[in-house]
Amino acid sequence: MEYRLGNSLKIKSRGDTVELTCPNCDKKVRFGVFSNFERRLAPKITLFNCNTVYFLVCPECASVYTVDESKGDSFKKGQKLSIGNFDLKTLKQFKEKI
Repeated sequence: MEYRLGNSLKIKSRGDTVELTCPNCDKKVRFGVFSNFERRLAPKITLFNCNTVYFLVCPECASVYTVDESKGDSFKKGQKLSIGNFDLKTLKQFKEKI
């Protein structure tokens, strides 16, 4: 399976969360938070639509989850409690298997 976590070459580390329970391994861990940009052509005057993709990695089992852009932006501004257990989303598959 193939997943897309933005299309920029630069992935930035945003720090660690408070202790959360990983849905995959059921351990209490501090997830590493990373961000990347996703740029797309858009039919607007600016020509580009730029979104920030935030994703979290479990240090125990290496599972990857994503969160909403608003939650990630709050975390980036220093609000460590903005990301909780119920905010973790599984990745959407980018391409179907051929």
